[in-house]
Amino acid sequence: MKEEENLLRRIGALEKEVRNLRSEVQHLKQHVYLEPAVKEEQELPVVTPISPKQEDVRVKVAPVQPVEPKPVQEKRSLEETLTRALPRIFMVILVLGVLWGLKLVSDYGILSDSIKIIAGFALSFGLAACALLMEKKQKSRVVALSLYGGAFIVGILTTAAGAILYDVLGLYAALIIALLYIVYGVWISYVKENEALTVLVVFTSLLLPYLLEYMAFSAVIIGIFVVLLFIVVQIVIVKYKQQNALSIGLVFSLLALIIVSTFHVEQVEFFVFAIVLLYSVFLASFLRISNTKSKWHASLLFSFTIAVLVAINSMLVNQEAMRSVALLLMLGILCFVTNVLWQRKTTMLFDVVATLAVLTLLNLIAQLDLSRDVILLLLVTVAFAGLMLAIKHAITFMKFVYSSVFTMLVLFVLAFCEVSPFMSISHVTNLLVIIMLVLLYRAFLRTKNATINQSKLLVIQQDVWPVLIYVAALIYIWKIDAAYMPNHLMTYLVYAGIAISFVALLLIKRDVVGSLLPLIAATVYAVAALTMLSSVWVDEQAVSIAFMMRLLYIGLAWAIVVDVWKHGAIYKNYAHILEQNTEKLLIASTLISIFALFSLTNFMNFHELINWSTAVILNTVSIFIASCLALFLAAKRSYRDLKLTGIGLLFFGIVKMIFFDLSALDILIRSISFIVIGTIGLVVSNKLLGKGKDTEL
Repeated sequence: MKEEENLLRRIGALEKEVRNLRSEVQHLKQHVYLEPAVKEEQELPVVTPISPKQEDVRVKVAPVQPVEPKPVQEKRSLEETLTRALPRIFMVILVLGVLWGLKLVSDYGILSDSIKIIAGFALSFGLAACALLMEKKQKSRVVALSLYGGAFIVGILTTAAGAILYDVLGLYAALIIALLYIVYGVWISYVKENEALTVLVVFTSLLLPYLLEYMAFSAVIIGIFVVLLFIVVQIVIVKYKQQNALSIGLVFSLLALIIVSTFHVEQVEFFVFAIVLLYSVFLASFLRISNTKSKWHASLLFSFTIAVLVAINSMLVNQEAMRSVALLLMLGILCFVTNVLWQRKTTMLFDVVATLAVLTLLNLIAQLDLSRDVILLLLVTVAFAGLMLAIKHAITFMKFVYSSVFTMLVLFVLAFCEVSPFMSISHVTNLLVIIMLVLLYRAFLRTKNATINQSKLLVIQQDVWPVLIYVAALIYIWKIDAAYMPNHLMTYLVYAGIAISFVALLLIKRDVVGSLLPLIAATVYAVAALTMLSSVWVDEQAVSIAFMMRLLYIGLAWAIVVDVWKHGAIYKNYAHILEQNTEKLLIASTLISIFALFSLTNFMNFHELINWSTAVILNTVSIFIASCLALFLAAKRSYRDLKLTGIGLLFFGIVKMIFFDLSALDILIRSISFIVIGTIGLVVSNKLLGKGKDTEL
């Protein structure tokens, strides 16, 4: 009994403790955020074994640590951004005012050159001292940073003026002072962690190469200085992930190397390899600090690489061997980076760098023949690759830049690039432009289908792209005509292209060709068909081609009619239009076919392929055949208007046969034609009476 009482007492104590624990947990839930991902072992309370003498039961619960919220970066308003920019603007104004003041003092001869330089250094030290004093008194940090930057700018400019303009400082003394200021600038950028200050230091430090050039230093020393400066600044850029400072530093470093290389043409190879080294350092920092999902960073990488490739080709335009070596180095660097990005699985940057590697390889291959046509082909390829990447990853900046460049290049190719000789780079460029337009349109369709909300701009682009491809293809066919077809056969290849492309476009789904291209293709087809109706003189060697072309247009037109009648692919694509207008299409096709056959017989008679009597008979027979076909189709689907058209054509044929053909034909031909036409008429009449004996017109 005692054991049972002890057991009941323990159970009661446990129930009481559980109730207390529940209330405590409920209290914690209301005041402390608990992470959902907690191990199952920690969810259950740990219950210690209870000895028989122990009255109370205690449960140990691990204390819950509150989760600290992640710091949220503040988004500055426009007013705050402008306010923070004011100290920097006023610092630039101050520096300009001091420079103009010194210029005024120099013009009036108030102060000697030595006093001016001393005053400049005094101002530099004074600005740094003011900045240090403001930091100690905990004044505005933005103003203090502007003062530090102003001290650096004034010091560099004073050193350059003392050495170059006034000859107050010795060249080597000025070099040492400038280097000390650069060390100060890099150090202050590292300590203050401010990107704007880093950009200011890099930009101002790159004025030193021009001082070195004035001091007649060797090109090797100047190039080494620029590269070393860029490498040293990476300590600040990489530590604080200053992407803008990295990009601006690369731009001005490249400009410095390119500008100085113009004064040392004999050592241009060294500057090219310095640019390659500079680009390698940029890539190393870029991979460490860049946002792999940033479209802006991807577009900058692509643009900078293209700029480096252009610089290499421009600087070594007359040195094919060294240019190939430099491009081979670039290819190796890009292949290495491509492998790194592949391992990191960064899709967008991998696509960009892999494309750049392919472009560099094409550039390397093209070194075998850097003719104007090859350069144009490379430019088109680069613009196409940039635009493909922009469309694939929806990079707005690259879309704007490379679409403009690609458009201008395509217009130039279509207007001025010839297709002769057939095996030539120029001909390949013409073909590639059309292929590139097709690939770009496919990439655009995939991107558009991936978007949920389709704007009006996307719909307009879907209509414009196919028209551009169509026009480019017709221009290419016309060039082939002009280059390889004899003069009397010119434009017939274009006519064939217009007809075949029109039917092909009708067979393609509407969401691919858009809504504008079928209308344009139909208009072009109609205009070309109207020109075929004329019976102008054609060279004897082109008569057969012209005759076959007219048959092609008539045959394709009726192939479209047959497809619509049988509800084929064309009917399915345009069912919303043809469903209510099939009868009208059949009537129009019947009438147009009669005119086309009249034109064909007149053409044959005009070129003495048949005589006048045969032409008359064929015209009459064509009327009766068209009328019979119209009546047959009308009977199949009870088309009343088509039936009336067929009967009207029958009476028109009879009137033509009696009042015109009798006087134009001899007795034998008249007899044969009347027998044939009469037989056809009886058969058709019998069919009509059999089908419609219970109906009235």
